[in-house]
Amino acid sequence: MTTLTTQQGKIRTTLYFTQENRERLDRIPKGQKTALMNKAIANALEEIEWEENAQQFLKMLEAIQPVKTAYSSEQMIRMLREGKEQKLLNNETK
Repeated sequence: MTTLTTQQGKIRTTLYFTQENRERLDRIPKGQKTALMNKAIANALEEIEWEENAQQFLKMLEAIQPVKTAYSSEQMIRMLREGKEQKLLNNETK
């Protein structure tokens, strides 16, 4: 792939297409073709980044260690419903 920098913010590059893609792209006007390719590349890169971020997030979730507390899950929910969040934050006893 050949890449040349032309104007500020624009890069000219050579892409190699399959015959089928070339024929389909030839039906699209020149200005629209460039916009279409940029959009398709941006979408593909976004999907790759999303997958990478999802994998990293799952690894981080696996690394989370349980937190020890004086309250059971049921007690915590009851306290939250009763507006006693500060007690939970301070880990106060009843």
